Amino acid sequence: MRLVGTRAFAAQTPSNGDWEELVARFQEAPLELAIQRELRCRADSKFILPPSAAAELIRALTGDYVALAAGAGLVASYRTLYFDTPELDFFHAHRRSRRVRHKVRVRHYPDRRITLLEVKTRKSELQTIKEWRIREYGDHELSADDQAFVAAHTGIDRGVRPQVWTDFRRLTLLGAHTNERITVDVDVAFTMGMRSRRLDDVAVVEVKQWPFSRNTPVMASLRGAGWRPCGISKYCAAVTLMRPEVRHNRLLPDLRALDVSRRAPWAKR
Repeated sequence: MRLVGTRAFAAQTPSNGDWEELVARFQEAPLELAIQRELRCRADSKFILPPSAAAELIRALTGDYVALAAGAGLVASYRTLYFDTPELDFFHAHRRSRRVRHKVRVRHYPDRRITLLEVKTRKSELQTIKEWRIREYGDHELSADDQAFVAAHTGIDRGVRPQVWTDFRRLTLLGAHTNERITVDVDVAFTMGMRSRRLDDVAVVEVKQWPFSRNTPVMASLRGAGWRPCGISKYCAAVTLMRPEVRHNRLLPDLRALDVSRRAPWAKR
């Protein structure tokens, strides 16, 4: 099924409750498949779409993917605190497109009442590895052991500090026959101290695979509609939007992708 242009289905953009109904069209993923599709080592491809385009994408995938439950529902809430060094080493490594770069975060999963300290390492353009440790739900203060865990997986032992909160809602699809995990994040919001910013017109679609393939149903649908991968992360977008004084010129092309409401889906970047 080929996706159509944004204007053709703008009226079909789901409201808050409609995302649940949209995902309810899928069969629910069995536990064994959810374990198989955990993908701690994977290739990531990220796309920035209007919510209406993301909804159309989801409708096109019902025969090839199953839905991952989130507690009692199908759309999960995520609350994440990102950490970085005082000099923002992780942010600048991403800005400079360093081959190896890291993200450090404490992520709360309210629907499951789970909190994890996560270190996500991009080893290359085709490989990302995520390590984590479980902590008490709701706790985002890093202990000495936590700092040691971060240092062991990033190679930076100067200590990390809280930088920015991100909040969003996420629906997750798993490949029924492909080793893929698709996440669609909506209602994205950033908070840094007294400053905040919402991205109401944005859906962040991420395709996690191993091995990487351009020919799976979701990748073919995105490519057929003209959507191109985007390198911006929620953490880098948050730092850039909340702290404009931080150097970020190399990120500008990807930041422009956040303004999808005025960009046709076939527009080349």
